[in-house]
Amino acid sequence: MKRLILPLAVILSLASCTVTEDLSLSGNGGTSYADIHVEDFFIDVLNDFSTFIPESSETIMDSAVRTFSEQLDAIESVTSVSWEKTGSNDYTLSFSYSDLAQLLQGMGAEEQTLLRQEGNSLSFHLDIGSYQELKRMVPFLADPNFEVYGPEYNQGMSEADYLDMIYFLLGEDGPDAISNGLVTLSIAVPGTITETVNCTAADGSTALFSFPIIDFLLLNEPISFSVSWE
Repeated sequence: MKRLILPLAVILSLASCTVTEDLSLSGNGGTSYADIHVEDFFIDVLNDFSTFIPESSETIMDSAVRTFSEQLDAIESVTSVSWEKTGSNDYTLSFSYSDLAQLLQGMGAEEQTLLRQEGNSLSFHLDIGSYQELKRMVPFLADPNFEVYGPEYNQGMSEADYLDMIYFLLGEDGPDAISNGLVTLSIAVPGTITETVNCTAADGSTALFSFPIIDFLLLNEPISFSVSWE
């Protein structure tokens, strides 16, 4: 039961999050500051699952955020890692890094095409083909108990059919909670933006990129953006 509950708890927390991240670039390094909010419905679900795992003074979400911050802190190019629980369902996580390639390598990506910073441009591209690279960086994505909820098992499934599956598994509140999941990335570049693709320039030096979590769970279309500056 434990092998089933833990990965499912992770996907539930991922799928129910609203994440707003501010990324500030400087040369090959930068800083990251994220606000994370988890829907009430999934907090209740996680609390129900907690009866199947060893007792702890931490909640499942507290443990997940703390563990991720410790993993970041162990990477040589990462400094100033800090996380805080700012509300019952809210967290902040921040860190600085001196080299993007070293950061990604520290997360397990020896060779990856997902995120590139080359000269005065930053690009991201995730599709069903490059999903394997992400699985190397985020090992729980490869857990057999998680994979049935992810894009490889559900390739080609419509959003409506996926939400019907979630309704069957989690009840009537599940589909809306997943549909509300959203990731928004604010990217401050060290110059003036000259071009954006699949993102918008909020001002001369800040680009905004956003996508629903369900787009990640299905990957029927690539999730990608690029921004260039001078």
